[in-house]
Amino acid sequence: MPALKVRNRLNILLMAFATILLVAAVTAPTSNAVGDCEFGYYAGEYDDYGDSICEKSSWSIEETNDGFDRLVYGSIPVDNSDISNDPYDFNLFVRCTSKKLEVFGSSTYELFFENAYRSGGPVQVKFDSGKVVNYKFTKSTNNKGFFLNNPKTFSTALSKARNKVAMKFSSSRGIVVLQFPVADFAQSKKIYSSAGCKF
Repeated sequence: MPALKVRNRLNILLMAFATILLVAAVTAPTSNAVGDCEFGYYAGEYDDYGDSICEKSSWSIEETNDGFDRLVYGSIPVDNSDISNDPYDFNLFVRCTSKKLEVFGSSTYELFFENAYRSGGPVQVKFDSGKVVNYKFTKSTNNKGFFLNNPKTFSTALSKARNKVAMKFSSSRGIVVLQFPVADFAQSKKIYSSAGCKF
């Protein structure tokens, strides 16, 4: 009889504990997982229920002038929210320094190991639902990014695109597919042009 009472108490405690865990799991706020916001938007904040408050992505444009050179520097983070590929914490940059235009992607991960990539390689680029265009890239010296070899052609196409630019290339970590919102990039053409980089 005493063993039966102990077993019943243990079962009651286990049921109560399982119920508490279930309630906690249902009411816990969700994290910023893929799918919280559609492509071209990001979770800027969360409401009282833990749901994402989605904000439209936009290019961060910075201008500096030290009296010798004018620098225009634009960037936007990767948005792989509607595909399953690892984003590798990438950002896309369009930079104008001393009237020289550069387009590069940069990650926080080492992507090109020295023994496999000495200079660069091909990258496939697709604007919106258009055809795939082949570019070449040169890897960065820190092996965490790449520079496109034809920045003017890329920037011109980017300024005409409406929704997204996608890139696909081989790396030491395998095939990398990245998507970036075009967002408001076209609105910055005049800023780049005034710094000496027309496209």
